[in-house]
Amino acid sequence: MGSILVDGAERKTPELEASGPPGADSTALASEQRVEASAVAPPAPVPAILSSVGSSLRTVASAAIGAVQRLVSERTPLMRVALAMAGGSVLVAMVVAPLRSTETAPLKPVEAFAAASAGAALAERERVLTEDASVEAADASDDDGGASRPSHWRIARLAEDGGIALLDGSMGRRPLLEALGSAGLSAAESQRVVHSLAAVRDVDHFAQRDTFTIARDKASGRVVGYEIASGTYDLWQAREEDLSDGGTKLVARRIGLSVESVHVHKSVVVGTDLRASFSEVGLVPVDEVLTMLDDALEGHAELSDIRAGARLRISATAEYVDGAFARWIGLNAVEYLPASANAAAVRVYWFDDDAHRGWYDGKGRQPARGGFRAPLPFTRIVSRFNPHRMHPVLHIVMPHNGVDFAAPVGAPVYATAPGVILSAGFDGPCGNKVEIAHSAGITSVYCHLSRFAPGLKVGQHVESRQLVAFVGQTGRVTGPHLHFGIRRGGVFIDPMTLRLDGFRVVPRFLRDEFERRRAALDTELDGIPLAPALGTASEPAEGEVIYEEP
Repeated sequence: MGSILVDGAERKTPELEASGPPGADSTALASEQRVEASAVAPPAPVPAILSSVGSSLRTVASAAIGAVQRLVSERTPLMRVALAMAGGSVLVAMVVAPLRSTETAPLKPVEAFAAASAGAALAERERVLTEDASVEAADASDDDGGASRPSHWRIARLAEDGGIALLDGSMGRRPLLEALGSAGLSAAESQRVVHSLAAVRDVDHFAQRDTFTIARDKASGRVVGYEIASGTYDLWQAREEDLSDGGTKLVARRIGLSVESVHVHKSVVVGTDLRASFSEVGLVPVDEVLTMLDDALEGHAELSDIRAGARLRISATAEYVDGAFARWIGLNAVEYLPASANAAAVRVYWFDDDAHRGWYDGKGRQPARGGFRAPLPFTRIVSRFNPHRMHPVLHIVMPHNGVDFAAPVGAPVYATAPGVILSAGFDGPCGNKVEIAHSAGITSVYCHLSRFAPGLKVGQHVESRQLVAFVGQTGRVTGPHLHFGIRRGGVFIDPMTLRLDGFRVVPRFLRDEFERRRAALDTELDGIPLAPALGTASEPAEGEVIYEEP
């Protein structure tokens, strides 16, 4: 904890010093002084001395305590404690000094006890606030590259008090007053919250996803504090504060949240469930991470290679707000070791220099995309395009006019390329289906969907990698998956043939900068512990049939 310098900290309590030669006997010297004093003036009666001292002490103590209280109200919690303790000490000294000067018996005046108690009481009153304030100064590194702990006291800490209940909720499309009432807050307490918040911000406009946390006394139902979060970076907080008349008031203020970028290093061993493997090591939200990974490995690895036994090392950057994860900024480098023992490892690096940006391999090459992307990032292909496939049950030739991607219900499905929605609805054996018209007479087809993206409608323009639907098992299916097809001029073709080979390379004048960047990222990847392989990996189930082709 950092030290706080309070003005006047070096002041010392004045004491009467005996004058005399160095080394003189202090007892004899004091005796001589008493004799001289007696010769000058007769001692005053003890009751009169005490009365005079008591009156002076009451006046001084009252003024000093008032000054300390004013300073306490204007300072930070740590400074309030320091001032309170200093005030108590000074008042005790002010009591002791006059008594020594009068040479009266070592009595204990009520005023001295009151002054000392005032300092102790103020210090104790601020102890809890100091403990909370210490959170604001505490920083520590986590296991993922140095995200600091929350730098502000948060209302959730009141949950440690058994007498406090926390109410959580979101605004939705309702006014604040209505949202608070829906969370279980009384009309009177809801009005208190709104009234206090109105002093620091507009209370009529909130986003649908804005959230609130209310701390309420269980016995009385009174709100003792609250927080309202607008987006990722804006936080308003209120706590009850004492008033001079003995009452309390909710005082709200905006909290300045700290924002920092944190380097995250993770190692992943892929099990039978790819999403679960990423979730287990904290790479969440999983779909967001897999989308970034899809971009990184695009053109460097086949989707069907990501299966049980594969391993990855990932360097990424995340944004933390007030010590808590907020969002992914992006991946920096990825190492991918396929499950097959004889397959070569792949390392790719993010390189950004104005017009030359993207993912490059160790030789400075970037695959040139043909304009079409996989509708699902890194999902296993369980059945490929085959116009002459023998149906495994009917034993007749029944074409498989697309590619089947295995994925759980609810996995996001993206547009393979920019285009216009031709249809979105139920279509018999295909179940819920979306069709998108692209340039050059190409149409993409997505079948067996559980639901469509909000607001999706016929005629709508969509971009590449825009969400259009979610994986399901509607139609003639025996398990959840996505059937993805491509028509060119009305004829189904193999979707995988749309990937055109080719590379762009880092320009010669940027090679040195790229090499420095690659070397630094290689050092990061090499420093991430790599778990041992699971053993011999199983081959992908190419022949697995999970639905009957319509």
